Amino acid sequence: MKHHCAAIFGYNEYSKQILKQLKGSYRNIGVFVISDAEFLEAQEDGYSVEKFDLSDNWEEIEVRFDVDSLIVFCALTDDAENVFLTISLRATFEKLFIIALAQDNESMMKMKSAGADKVMPILQIAANVIADILGKPIMTQVLHDVLYEDSDLTIMEMEIGANSPINGQYLHDIHFKRDFDLILLAIVDQEQGTTFSFASKGQNHHIDEGDILVLMGYKDKLQRLKKWNAGVDACK
Repeated sequence: MKHHCAAIFGYNEYSKQILKQLKGSYRNIGVFVISDAEFLEAQEDGYSVEKFDLSDNWEEIEVRFDVDSLIVFCALTDDAENVFLTISLRATFEKLFIIALAQDNESMMKMKSAGADKVMPILQIAANVIADILGKPIMTQVLHDVLYEDSDLTIMEMEIGANSPINGQYLHDIHFKRDFDLILLAIVDQEQGTTFSFASKGQNHHIDEGDILVLMGYKDKLQRLKKWNAGVDACK
């Protein structure tokens, strides 16, 4: 279903980017924070903000939002706290749509086990990609649904290993759309300190071990590419 209100837990650089993208898409947005510093900062930035602790019984959520149309972002900076928060929310609201942020793959698995409907890596890929295409309303809406709603499409980070067939090739020599039915959004160059390079900007990037490709597509197509990248399936 389409969500009409959103609750964001945590006020940090990533949640700020999410909030920027939610403006205009949701009629009721609330920020929930643990620390006084985050409370003051969110308040100064003009957001409706509430204090909470991890032992809350979430009555405020039920009073303030229509839970059936609510989407929640567990965006605390501490992964362990995000896991606990996800467990607590899921135990109280069986059908609540929860998106959790995670630092790494291990934490992502924990978030899923805790009851998150969708898990996003903490690396600020989504926000940067969205910022790059804000001038294209149709693509903005599509990407919004991919990231924040229940969509068959998804976004995947894929690190290039030493034995990857992609290692050592140039970007223009790989046809992700033709061969894999996927869209390459961006590259993170490990030699430049996780610098983003958007695929739309046309650079013929030399792909090296440790680089990260950011791709969008259907889950089965992404898994096929992931296996090929790992050398499991040598056939396209």
